[in-house]
Amino acid sequence: MSDMPPPPPPPEFEPGSSSSPPPPDPPQHSPQAATGWATLGTGQTVELAGPGARLGARVLDVVIMAVVFFVLMFVGIFAAIGAETEGEAVVALGTLLLFFLVIAIIGIAYEVSMIALKGQTLGKMATSVKVVRADNGELVGWGKSIGRWIIPAVLYFIPVVGPLLALLVYVSFTWDNTRQGWHDKAAGTLVIKT
Repeated sequence: MSDMPPPPPPPEFEPGSSSSPPPPDPPQHSPQAATGWATLGTGQTVELAGPGARLGARVLDVVIMAVVFFVLMFVGIFAAIGAETEGEAVVALGTLLLFFLVIAIIGIAYEVSMIALKGQTLGKMATSVKVVRADNGELVGWGKSIGRWIIPAVLYFIPVVGPLLALLVYVSFTWDNTRQGWHDKAAGTLVIKT
C-alpha cells in the first residue's frame, strides 16, 4: 500500500455537482479482425454477407438459369423432333446448338451485367447481399465484374477436375477473414449485406 492519495477526478466532473461523468469511450476494435465485418479503403465499415445468404443467392441464380436453359432446350428438342426431312433435322440440330450458345451468353450477361450495373443478381437481391468494390464500396463496374466471373468459368472447363476447382473458388470465402473468395480477391470485391 502506498501513502499517496488517489488522483483527483477529471476537471469536468466534480463530486456533488449536477453533471454526470462523461460516458466511456466506445470500445475500439479492428473490423477486419472481427468476423463478419470489413473496412473499405475509405475507412467505412461494412457488414459482410454470411455463408447462408451467399449460398442462397447462388442457388436461386442457378434455378433461374436452369429454368431458362430447360425452356430453350425443349424448344430446340421439339424443333428437332418435328423435323420431317434430313435437311430440317440438320437445321434443327444447328438451332439446338445455337440455343446452347444463347444460353451461355444469357448466363454471362445475367451474372456479369447485373453485378456490373447493380451489384446484385436476382438471387442476391432476394437474399439482401450485394457485390461492391473493396476499395470504396461503390458498384464494381464491367472490368471487375468480368474478372470476378471469368476465374471460376475458365476453371470449370478443365477436364475432370474443373468443376471441383470452380466450386473451390466459390467456397474459398468461408475460410477468409474478409469472406472474399479467390474470385473476389482477384477482382478486389466484397460481398456485403444490404
